[in-house]
Amino acid sequence: MIDFHAHILPGIDDGARDLDMSLAMLSMLEKQGVGIVAATPHFYAHRQPIETFLQERQHALDLLLSKRYEGMPVIAPASEVYLERGIRNIDLGPLCYGETNLLLLELPYTTYQSWFLEEAYNLCLSQSITPVFAHLDRYLTMYPKDAINEILEFDDAIIQINHGALFSGQRRKAVIKWIKEGRTVLFGSDCHNLKSRCSLESQAQSVIESKLGKGWLTGYEEYSLRILNNPA
Repeated sequence: MIDFHAHILPGIDDGARDLDMSLAMLSMLEKQGVGIVAATPHFYAHRQPIETFLQERQHALDLLLSKRYEGMPVIAPASEVYLERGIRNIDLGPLCYGETNLLLLELPYTTYQSWFLEEAYNLCLSQSITPVFAHLDRYLTMYPKDAINEILEFDDAIIQINHGALFSGQRRKAVIKWIKEGRTVLFGSDCHNLKSRCSLESQAQSVIESKLGKGWLTGYEEYSLRILNNPA
């Protein structure tokens, strides 16, 4: 399996606090069957230049890879980019998943405003980026239903779902509905540590299989690997 959302790089954001925790989190992911993990540290354009962020991300990645061990999941560099006004003017290509044009985009935790999708649309138009809307399930009680539907209908958009959504009745129902409607989804742990925000990959697979069948899960695994290896 591929984990499309994980804060496993040491000391770069509110995820793994140090190298030891990073390695322990990777070991947990490995035991749950994860073979590839996207390292998605938070990027906030208003806090630091992208050049500084890229340097810090590379340093953290190099530190982690220096301790590579047999069976360690492959790490795909990426980022969780917070949507804010003006990010269309920043070259965000280096923050996409690996060599793809897929960008994990985190929507604001505020009252929904029309400029959110306008900014996302202009970003896609100017940089040929395809948004992967991070943990859309979190916004079900925050954004109005019409806004959620507008996000779901966004051109070529992909919806990233946190494993935790599958263990909440209301959110699980919405996620399964999106999948049955044919929405493109990618799953991720959004793990930040070993306890309160850890990976639930194996448990999530069990829920998915019970709700959608083993055939869907097999197809998803093949699709997720193909999409990650599809260069921009």
